[in-house]
Amino acid sequence: MPTVQSIISKGYFPVELPPYFNTEVYGNFLAANASALPSSFRDDKLISKSATHNLARRGTLRRELRIPNPINYYMLASFVVDNWTILERHASQSPFSLTTPVDAAYDRAIGRRCDFNERPKHMTRIRSTSRYILQTDINRFYHSIYTHCIPWAICGKSAAKANRSPDLLGNKLDMLVRNAQDGQTLGIPVGPDTSLLIAEIILSAADVVLSNKGITNGFRYMDDYEFGFPNYAEAEQSLGTLQEVLNTYELALNPKKTQITNLPKPTEAFSISELRTFIFRSTQVAQHSDILRYFDRAFSFFEENPEDELLQYAVSRLMGETIHQDNWTLCENLLLQCAIVEPGAIRFVLKQFLKYKELSYLLNFDRIGETFNRVITQHAPLGHGSEVAWAIWGLLAMNISMQANSASAASSMNDSVVAILVLDANSKNLIPSGTDFGNYQSLMTTDDLYGEHWLVAYEANAKGWLPSVGQKDHVNADERFSILKANGVYFYDDSRALYIAQVEGY
Repeated sequence: MPTVQSIISKGYFPVELPPYFNTEVYGNFLAANASALPSSFRDDKLISKSATHNLARRGTLRRELRIPNPINYYMLASFVVDNWTILERHASQSPFSLTTPVDAAYDRAIGRRCDFNERPKHMTRIRSTSRYILQTDINRFYHSIYTHCIPWAICGKSAAKANRSPDLLGNKLDMLVRNAQDGQTLGIPVGPDTSLLIAEIILSAADVVLSNKGITNGFRYMDDYEFGFPNYAEAEQSLGTLQEVLNTYELALNPKKTQITNLPKPTEAFSISELRTFIFRSTQVAQHSDILRYFDRAFSFFEENPEDELLQYAVSRLMGETIHQDNWTLCENLLLQCAIVEPGAIRFVLKQFLKYKELSYLLNFDRIGETFNRVITQHAPLGHGSEVAWAIWGLLAMNISMQANSASAASSMNDSVVAILVLDANSKNLIPSGTDFGNYQSLMTTDDLYGEHWLVAYEANAKGWLPSVGQKDHVNADERFSILKANGVYFYDDSRALYIAQVEGY
């Protein structure tokens, strides 16, 4: 069973953030001091805004991650733990969900019953008795969830509408979610583990209705559905039934991802199969040729399907190989090309660079710096926080300076994750003097501790990076955050020990 400590330490920040962002200290503090916290840490009237971070997805697609305020997230985590037995039961009633919440125990607090790689096994199972398959997903699922659907799924729609008291478990959970996003009823945060639980509660309730209507030969992975049918007519009828059931929870299918196709059909894209089974030879000369052929295939597949995550997969697949030192320059240049043309692959490119840096390979830091600075200047004006954040983190991890134009572009972004990385780079003298941080400085107020830039308002003060606006220390003036600061709580840790541990596993 998850604990408040695990949900805070391992299930709070999105996994997609660069490794230095860390909540373990906060989780440990809460575990050690829960009984001594003032009542303001349990004020269910507190409303705050979540920090947002723009995430790169397949090709040109984007997704907005949200990081709830730490005080509100503590209240939400506490509620989930106190009511885990009931909430888990509601989230586990689906007859065909592969993502039923489980105690993750290791890397996250709440995990999924099946790994993504297990999907082909379930595909072959349902297709073995089918002639047609229906594939679809929910349009902008997390962002389109109507929070009032939470009590509908737990208590039933009629009962929840008849009793709007916060004493009703579903209503209380609904309120805590809304309080962490400025009272908004549309959407739940993408990133925290609690959102996985909430999503499964809602979709499991819908799955039970689908099953009762006779739609059983299929599976759901998060909000992706696949069902098998003996004929096209049943598949078409079931599509209408699925949309009707989801409408009950104010959800809609994604028309671009909805299709009924006849079998047989591949369970895995040909491009992925080709890259996954590619064999690299061990001798230097043969491997040199293999590296060129491997990336030529990857670039060709990417050119055919630029919306797929081909280059991300191609780069991550290389982690299982050891590049010969004499082939490293070739591989390094090809990895940098991946970073330029598919910035969503930057985090995987960095993992390669840091792996070989630890192996004492000679990296071309000038070329790496030029590439990452270019990524920053290209993507910062577009608001692409993920690409910029990982590029800055790469410069930090390899002690490479930011150029004046990239520093200026990054510091102009409205993204707290990027802001923390910029300020850290500045503290390490990796940013030219004279860079304007006026927009960050304006956030050093008590009110901003509960606004969308709470991470900057707190961390920049706790680290001593920026002074408060006015005479008083704005963090010390706040009852809640002053306690965190006094106890050494931070949300960003660039220590060497954490760096080594997370480079190996991020």
